[in-house]
Amino acid sequence: MGIKEKDIKLLWGRAANRCLFPDCRMKLSQDKKTATETFPIGEQAHIVGKEKGSARSDSSLSMVERDSYHNLILLCPNHHTIIDKNPADYPIEILHMMKSQHEYWVESTLSESYDSKKAASDVIYAHLIDMAVEGCYFDNLENWISGLNMPAHRVKIDVYEKVMQLTIKMYKAIFPGNLIELESAMKLFSTTMNIMLNLYIKNAESTKEEYVEDRSYKRTWHEEEIFRKFADRRDRWERCLDELIREVVKAANWFADIVRRDINPVFMATQGKFSLVYGPDEYLSFQTIIPEYSHDEKRQLIDSYKEKCATLKKMADSVDV
Repeated sequence: MGIKEKDIKLLWGRAANRCLFPDCRMKLSQDKKTATETFPIGEQAHIVGKEKGSARSDSSLSMVERDSYHNLILLCPNHHTIIDKNPADYPIEILHMMKSQHEYWVESTLSESYDSKKAASDVIYAHLIDMAVEGCYFDNLENWISGLNMPAHRVKIDVYEKVMQLTIKMYKAIFPGNLIELESAMKLFSTTMNIMLNLYIKNAESTKEEYVEDRSYKRTWHEEEIFRKFADRRDRWERCLDELIREVVKAANWFADIVRRDINPVFMATQGKFSLVYGPDEYLSFQTIIPEYSHDEKRQLIDSYKEKCATLKKMADSVDV
């Protein structure tokens, strides 16, 4: 899974964006350059090494613990190289002490210039982002959500339950109010996801591990008129579900774009844009599309996402299954 956004924000915030070496304390940046000054890019180093055979990797810490804030230090590239090439000079205990001393120095020396409220809001945003990433299985979003779009609609019960829990948590969350576009995108994404999954459940049967599209009307003989009525209902449900799935992926792409712009430039960068897979068609081929809001749509949704959610919910509620 890698380092969570919350831990990244804690690390950079408490280190005041500076290398922890006392004779350095160089101001660092994750990716930014200004017109007048270039900042070296900071590196998030592990105290207990993450990879087998890396510096100080002999430890009982789990992989999750190794990627947590408590096992991370912020360094300039030069000092990162120095500590990893000289593990005997920089054992675990020394690095923990250096980290504590640096954070004390930040608190006592930079307290007037250090924006604690902004640092706190950054951590809150990072935590909410982590909730969305974990709760909606972002690493596998394309696969599980495309599964709802295939001829045999299905979703695993544990995925459904975890995603629904996330949408409720996001609805109840208290947002800092600093990054309005990010908040609008997160709320639109979580609410649309909730509406889409609730519509799906309207026409799904539960097995031991999955919810599967209910086609029970095909398993029993019906007169033509009644059968057609069931089939028409099912078709309306599928069309509405397809539209809501596209809206979920559009919102996910908007959300991810803003996180990369305002929070973490490498967020989901290797995965790229979220896409949807359709098929197979009559030729057994598949089609991949990348649903996205236009620039004008995103600009309008910053203030009107609630109206958008209300429209989508009304559409879903009108489907009689």
